Amino acid sequence: MTDKALFPVRIAHAVADKLAAELVSTTAQIEIAGSLRRKKPFVHDIDMVVLPSGDGSAFKVALETLMQRGSLTQIRDGDKIKVFMAAKTGIPIDIYIASRETFATLLLIRTGSKEHNIKLALRARELRMKLRASGDGIEDAEGAVLRIGSEEEIFRLLDMPFAAPEQRG
Repeated sequence: MTDKALFPVRIAHAVADKLAAELVSTTAQIEIAGSLRRKKPFVHDIDMVVLPSGDGSAFKVALETLMQRGSLTQIRDGDKIKVFMAAKTGIPIDIYIASRETFATLLLIRTGSKEHNIKLALRARELRMKLRASGDGIEDAEGAVLRIGSEEEIFRLLDMPFAAPEQRG
């Protein structure tokens, strides 16, 4: 097993902030997630959750432009996750593509930590619900996906006090 590289938060945040600034005009919502959002001093990668504007074509063009410019190197191009490497720093970047219905849950799951996500999933199970590990929502006892508008709403639904990202491990 190989160890992943660690990057100082200052450098990772500079890369994430610059990328978000490049993409913001093509998105309805964009948030930095993961260990950066949890304010860890060192990170393995950058996680972002994005809700592209309109049909998503402007977002795709913006990513293509960043690749053509040499700012990003694409590693994987999926419908729900796009993986890049920041050219100058070598920091891996995971961009998770959300819909309006999944943005809050995807942001929660992608912020983590893994242990915190397990705690939330177990609480959902206690309430006969299911927190989808993919970030695709929360199912009620009958299997219907609930409409969730915010992370705070998820905590209320699970009858748990809200935990700020830096309190999530």
